[in-house]
Amino acid sequence: MPTVKQLLTACGLDTEHEQIKLVRHSDHDGRSIRQIVDDGVFDIYQAEQDQRREPFHKCDIIVSFIGISGNQAEFHGVYRVIGSREFQKQDFVGVPDFMLLAHQDNRPRIWYDLVELPEFSNLRGRLIVQWRSTRGWVQTKDLDVYELLPPGNVIPFPGYQDAVLTWDELKAVIANPRAHRDWKTALSASSGIYRIVDHDSGKIYIGSAYGSKNLWGRWSDYAKTGHGGNKLLKDLDPNQFQWSIIRTLSGSMSSKEVIHVERTEMRKHGSEAIGLNFAMNKSARGTG
Repeated sequence: MPTVKQLLTACGLDTEHEQIKLVRHSDHDGRSIRQIVDDGVFDIYQAEQDQRREPFHKCDIIVSFIGISGNQAEFHGVYRVIGSREFQKQDFVGVPDFMLLAHQDNRPRIWYDLVELPEFSNLRGRLIVQWRSTRGWVQTKDLDVYELLPPGNVIPFPGYQDAVLTWDELKAVIANPRAHRDWKTALSASSGIYRIVDHDSGKIYIGSAYGSKNLWGRWSDYAKTGHGGNKLLKDLDPNQFQWSIIRTLSGSMSSKEVIHVERTEMRKHGSEAIGLNFAMNKSARGTG
């Protein structure tokens, strides 16, 4: 396998004359870095840094990775460092509350003007490296490519609210968790309420996933059989099904609380009255 810089050189980056730093972003103040990406605030998160450390000074390019299992990291993008300035009040626009909490320490922040180089975006989710030390999140040393997945074999994770899968797509995601690390990480970390649409009848089924299985485990059941053990779905054609996520829920919620939310969503979607939940008895409700 080549190194990261050798791969980027082959893709057109002038690694010989550019000052390059490799960056591994990980969880932040109890918030998953994957969730930061899914919330669409990664660029803000990356641009704002501790002024005392000045991590992106003395470089032209940063190659950003997202921390995954162990000391592995998944390529996210290549960014040119245009410049830096003092963090300003207007930079708070669009910043979620958990990021604002970081400013309660009153430490000075710096804002880096970063521009992503789109010609390398096709490596996102495909290029995996082994970080030498998870304690050092910025380094100038090159890294060996641990894995490079072929293009076209990966279904990108679009975020919880935009996730929509057919049965064939669901089977492909579950069958190849290495290639779909982002799916597995996100769905394993979240309990939630999901929806199955039967395109043949137009009816919907509302289910819940929680506990040790969470969404990844529950959807794995559907990938195996199409019906996931639900009697009301067994006589239907899973090739006509479409899976999506209605809402994610806190892992601290009890099963009783999750089921209450599930019942609320059933009423909102009418799945008990005219959908595929209509025949469920009390013993079956809340089982997902």
